[in-house]
Amino acid sequence: MSWKRLMTAIIMAVILACTPRIGWTQTLRMWTMLDPNGKDPREIALKKIIGQFEAANPGVTITVEPQIWDQMTTKFLAANQAGTAPDITWVNVPTLPQVVKAGALANLDDYFMKNWTARDVADLDDVFWQFSFQGNGHYGIAHSRAYAGLIYRIDLLQQAGINPDQLRSWPGLIAAAKKLTVRDAAGNVTRWGLGQAYLIDKPIEPLAFSMILEAQKHLLDDQCRADWANPVGLNAMTAQLDMVREDKITPPGAVSLNVEDLYDQFAAGRAAIIRGTSVRVPKMIGLLGADKVGFTGTPSFAGDTFSPSGVGGWYVGAWSKGKYIALAAKFIEAMSSPQSDRIWSMEAGAAPNRKSTVAENATWFAEPAHAYLAAASKLISGYSWLPPKNCAVYGWSEALNGAAQAILTGGAEPAAALRRAAEQFDRQNRLQ
Repeated sequence: MSWKRLMTAIIMAVILACTPRIGWTQTLRMWTMLDPNGKDPREIALKKIIGQFEAANPGVTITVEPQIWDQMTTKFLAANQAGTAPDITWVNVPTLPQVVKAGALANLDDYFMKNWTARDVADLDDVFWQFSFQGNGHYGIAHSRAYAGLIYRIDLLQQAGINPDQLRSWPGLIAAAKKLTVRDAAGNVTRWGLGQAYLIDKPIEPLAFSMILEAQKHLLDDQCRADWANPVGLNAMTAQLDMVREDKITPPGAVSLNVEDLYDQFAAGRAAIIRGTSVRVPKMIGLLGADKVGFTGTPSFAGDTFSPSGVGGWYVGAWSKGKYIALAAKFIEAMSSPQSDRIWSMEAGAAPNRKSTVAENATWFAEPAHAYLAAASKLISGYSWLPPKNCAVYGWSEALNGAAQAILTGGAEPAAALRRAAEQFDRQNRLQ
């Protein structure tokens, strides 16, 4: 009887092991600005990555709840307090220190990063990776990374006999933009050489931002306060606005333009070069063709390198109070894997997170339609800026654009305008 009972137990164990766990499910909620049912390439990529994860993890469902991008982080912090936050969330890069300080994100080192090799880390190591280390661990992996540089019309530069390398210096950029500015018989400008935008709404880091960083290596002091109301900031703002007043390569109407207006002007052929971000290049290529759209970094005074520029994007993290943190972390690791990185970059047109993605697909990234991705990856690694990790601040672009508007339209004295912009920035971030 003992032998029979043993055999029966073994048979039952085998049957149970081979029988699916009927009804076993776990649903993870995720907040992001992307809608997997949308048509944007990044949305299509996200849907594909979710599908692959669900197929590899039967019973697991990732439910996406699309959010308004500029309200998502604030809404997540409120949901954290209320205990209703999603299992996975996308957090706007500059706000990561604030979210970590609130204790709202799980330390991913405790789940999968602790098992990564030095080679794994080196593959992702750049300014975004370093910024994600807050205090005692990494609290997210960056996605949808954007780099602010120059988008230019390849065909128009060729017609004017301009080598894109000329755009690496400020004097070279100005000279090129003068040649690219076109006027009709009546003297009216039909195409501007350099498009800039000075509206506070939907801003992009202004050129003065990069000039300040090149000259003094920082934008904020050691207490996270604005540090541009000084001779360096004055020189940078003067040089930027002289492109409107003296060089006449940027329209005076820049004071009433936002970054979306710049993309419209570029697509319509009313601006040959614009201040733009890498994530918008695919759309421009779709409208104009890969042979007409180029992307490069921000010029420098030295001319043999680029000046630092702004980077943006999102950290994907797991809610620290969620019921399924380990599973949420597993998905974050999967959507950041080498395979997923190829989907994000080679199918969705996002700047690759991993150096290996470019190295292992060098021929593809060298093609005209994809060269901007390799350029963005290199620029992010070597010429980007994020605030110090202890500085949970934001709004520097809005502040500097406000100063530009005050000077151009309000007749404000430049030094006073910069001082007021710095004071407003500090008040907004509660540093006064």
